[in-house]
Amino acid sequence: MKFIVSNAELSKAINSISSVPIANNVIKILENFLFKVNNSKLTITATDGDTRASVTIDLIESDGEGEIVMPSKLLQEYLKNVPYIPIAFNMDTTGENNYQITISAGSGVYRMVGMDAENYPTMPQIPDARTVKLNSTVLSTALEYTLFCAAVVDYRQILTGVNFDFRDEKLNVVSTDSHRLVRYRRFNIETEEDFNFVVKRKPLQILRNLIDTDTDVEINFNETNVSFEFENIMISCKLLEGVFPDYDRVIPPTFENKLLIDKESFISALKRVAVFTDKATNQIRMHIEGQEITLSGNDEEYANEGIEKLPCTYEGQDMDISFNSKTFMEMLQHLDCDNIYILMNKPNTAIVITPAEENESEDIVMLHMPISLKGSEDYY
Repeated sequence: MKFIVSNAELSKAINSISSVPIANNVIKILENFLFKVNNSKLTITATDGDTRASVTIDLIESDGEGEIVMPSKLLQEYLKNVPYIPIAFNMDTTGENNYQITISAGSGVYRMVGMDAENYPTMPQIPDARTVKLNSTVLSTALEYTLFCAAVVDYRQILTGVNFDFRDEKLNVVSTDSHRLVRYRRFNIETEEDFNFVVKRKPLQILRNLIDTDTDVEINFNETNVSFEFENIMISCKLLEGVFPDYDRVIPPTFENKLLIDKESFISALKRVAVFTDKATNQIRMHIEGQEITLSGNDEEYANEGIEKLPCTYEGQDMDISFNSKTFMEMLQHLDCDNIYILMNKPNTAIVITPAEENESEDIVMLHMPISLKGSEDYY
């Protein structure tokens, strides 16, 4: 099997899925890429056993069809040092010559040994699949708001994913680490029936990084697997098992206290005060009285203290509340708006943050639990 491909196209495709394989995998073949040539196109696949991503690109020339497993590290190191010129590949896909791969570019000739494609994991089938299409911009926006809030490690594995909940002509994309929760709601999403599924964090991170055009994404899923397909890209993975928390129950329906403030001014003040806080807790206290916020933080061990006052628009009772400044700021930085509402009831109940500007097509709710001197509170 022979083919010639643009190094620019090949490098872009490989870089887009290079985070899928796991280094030093017990199953060595999973550290590598599967190359498949068919109809003058090259499909490059990477998998870690759970997540699978494929990118298809056009070839300049091709002679023959077939597939072979390519050494990923060696190939990537080589491509980094080659200018953007056509590269010729000559591959033994039958094993008659030990799966030897010869690469020619410019005046150089290089050889490496591949592996038998028959041993590479096959694409998992999704029998009895249901299908829904989403605009890529909607999907990318939903992931931008929610991915950061999914738990990285948790004994409740369901919390390490993002919940896609289609119901009542709305899409709710929700993530939580048990201390924080984000619900991104998109209106006017019609489906034939209500359904939900929870997708792992890793494939969604790869998906978000690959979306760079405005197109439709076809989502196929059943009880155990899901795939996302658009243009020349396909990503598939196993779904997380279990029941996702009842997020509507967690979000308070009403609030006694409502604060309006400029987001960037608030974040800047939080950053300054956070410099002087205990790095073990990152705790900042917020005192609200009249139309003014007082932010304060200290580190008793080193006798450090920071205090800063900010104007705000406030309706409610005087309030003292404490929170982890690091995780709180992370939420604020993911909001794409000028002003925010901070909604509260009591010092020991959830803080809810929403954009002050209304949007007819979407609704964003971010929930953060306060902390006490004993540590962080969970909401369930």
